[in-house]
Amino acid sequence: MIRESSSDEMLMARVQRDDQSAFEVLYQRHWNAVFSLAMRILDDRGLAADVTQETFIRLWINRDQYRPDRGRLRWWLQSIARNRAIDFQRRDPGDLPRTTPAFELAAAPDSTEEDVLAGDERRKLATLVEYLPSEQRAVIELAFYAGLSHAEITEQLGVPLGTIKGRIRSALKSLRVALPHDETHATTG
Repeated sequence: MIRESSSDEMLMARVQRDDQSAFEVLYQRHWNAVFSLAMRILDDRGLAADVTQETFIRLWINRDQYRPDRGRLRWWLQSIARNRAIDFQRRDPGDLPRTTPAFELAAAPDSTEEDVLAGDERRKLATLVEYLPSEQRAVIELAFYAGLSHAEITEQLGVPLGTIKGRIRSALKSLRVALPHDETHATTG
């Protein structure tokens, strides 16, 4: 019998023995975090749902590759989801399947120019993150895409807290310089 309080490591050990019920518990526990990450990157519910599904399919197929000594399962899942979402971003938009049902498209409100510009800016930012030095990219992805605290990043990477904070500051400075700011959309206050 599987308990909801079972650790991810215990559940993954069962998944590695082909236990589908343990897989279902992990899915229920982590699907929201995976979907949220995919939404932040892609800004499209249908594509985020596709990435979420593919992430859990890859978890099942590659279950023997998970090693708890390398990091938490949540981080592994989010790494898979981030990579899949970036793969989706890099595809030609004409190649992407449209999974949003027609009734959702008809019911969706018209996007304002600000919404379109904000989406474009998020996509540019995600692309720019890929060009950061690997140490900076890792902390930005863990902090902003995976939603980890500085202490959790320190624990995962085995790097002092001050170093983590410094890398985040440096990365954000680089991103601010690389991402042009349109003065017509700036607010004063």
